[in-house]
Amino acid sequence: MSKGKFCLFVSAFLYGVMPVLADLAYDGGINGITLTFLRGFISLPVLIVIILISRRQLRLSILQLKRVALLGTIGGTLPVLTLYLSYNYISTGLATTLHFVYPLIIVLASAVIYKERISRVTLSAVVFVTVGIFMFTDINTVSNTAGIVLAVLSGVFYSFYVLYLDHSGLDRLDYIVLTFYVMCIISASTLVFGAFTNSLSFDISPASWLLSAVISLMTTLGAMPLFQIGVRAERASTAGILSTIEPVTSVILGAAFLGEPLDTGQLMGGAMILLGVLLTQKHHKKKRPAH
Repeated sequence: MSKGKFCLFVSAFLYGVMPVLADLAYDGGINGITLTFLRGFISLPVLIVIILISRRQLRLSILQLKRVALLGTIGGTLPVLTLYLSYNYISTGLATTLHFVYPLIIVLASAVIYKERISRVTLSAVVFVTVGIFMFTDINTVSNTAGIVLAVLSGVFYSFYVLYLDHSGLDRLDYIVLTFYVMCIISASTLVFGAFTNSLSFDISPASWLLSAVISLMTTLGAMPLFQIGVRAERASTAGILSTIEPVTSVILGAAFLGEPLDTGQLMGGAMILLGVLLTQKHHKKKRPAH
């Protein structure tokens, strides 16, 4: 397994652990918007210390700042906000399923917009993981158009994050510095949104504070920088497909630690996703050139 794919695997696993930790945090009174804000904000002092001690260059050019602002706003903040807003209208399982249309969007956009040659193996893989994702929940439970639109939009916005990171040159920035700027944007944007909607609440249990800190550090020191390293080494389409390990991880850990039921459809869906991931892993491409 290449270094890039290994980083994408570990990143997806860490992202898959977070919903389980979030469920535990919700029991302590925290909501999704507050958790999103804390996930970004708590990590900022840690990132600053790392940057100062390692003497990383924090200064960016005007062009880089514009690109980072675009990445952090459209690709960082909007996917989270639209996904959490969709929970008000449809089940979290269905919302998460619809969010994971993004691997398909990434592959199609790579072919149409960036003229990337998509192999039959990659197309087969994305079909397997897309079908597998939709087997995780009962689509017949759809009852609200607004919730469906918001959940799909969260996938569209996240596909922008992956594609823009891959093609804007931002994947070549120092991964800690980029993570710091993106987290600044996400925490600031969520703070503004939470203030206007009165959805921020810090009257939460000590356990929720601790779990929020764990999620924050897992994201900023693990999942996010590993994903950047993976995108740097692999194509955006590969990153999108391998990211589907995330919901498989969440379902397995949810069953193991939270007692959530596992049905036949989820087992079959997980098998389909793993087959698509295996196809992607076995399909080797030449190392992509530097930007």
